[in-house]
Amino acid sequence: MKTQLVIFSLVFLGLSISGRERAMPHTIPVVVRTITHDTGAFTQGLFYYKGLLYESTGLYGQSSLRILDAKDGSIRKTIPVPDIFAEGCARMDSSLVQLSWREQGAPVYRFPSLELRSSLSYSGEGWGLTADSALFYMSNGSDTLYARDKRFAIRKKIPVTFMGKPLQLLNELEYVKGLIYANVWYSDSIFVIQPRTGVVIRLIDCTSLVAQNAAPSNQNVLNGIAYNPETRIFYITGKRWRYIFEVKL
Repeated sequence: MKTQLVIFSLVFLGLSISGRERAMPHTIPVVVRTITHDTGAFTQGLFYYKGLLYESTGLYGQSSLRILDAKDGSIRKTIPVPDIFAEGCARMDSSLVQLSWREQGAPVYRFPSLELRSSLSYSGEGWGLTADSALFYMSNGSDTLYARDKRFAIRKKIPVTFMGKPLQLLNELEYVKGLIYANVWYSDSIFVIQPRTGVVIRLIDCTSLVAQNAAPSNQNVLNGIAYNPETRIFYITGKRWRYIFEVKL
């Protein structure tokens, strides 16, 4: 599991970020509504489209791709993905791509029917995924985001910095109006990144949201960001959380 691979990095990251976060402009989300979330869902990826939330859940033997009703969190459809440890997911045009952690492959589904169509390959680990109209942006747990074209070829590497230092453990991602909102594994903040420069320009302090969920755990962390462009509402959740929060920033 990931915990065993990077425990030293997590301790170092937690110490360094806690001191630097105080100097960075930050926002506290305003909760509009809470939605019930399946506490068995190990959330790895989340995005919104036309009244529905698309969620990728992980763990070997438990991974899935789900469609949730954004009104009440009810599960409309579940597609088991038993052969991979599923990670982030994103839509582009008529395709939905779902990453895997270590299998170096990504199932590609027809969207919105979610029929399995093909697969994409890549080197290394897959963590988070989002997309604009032309490029996917992918994380792998390092301090670098990878801009990939529709065939998943790397077009640009984006080193991400926070207060002048590399920001490690980049995880779930959401592209919103030219900016990338990123979860960082084990942080209770969301980091807002300017993709052109890789610089973090703002923090979203989600401490109060974390406190309303399951007891603290080294696994049940903040992880899941989606955005409704029509209402300008964000959806924020985490691994095995009891709620998805509708928030305004």
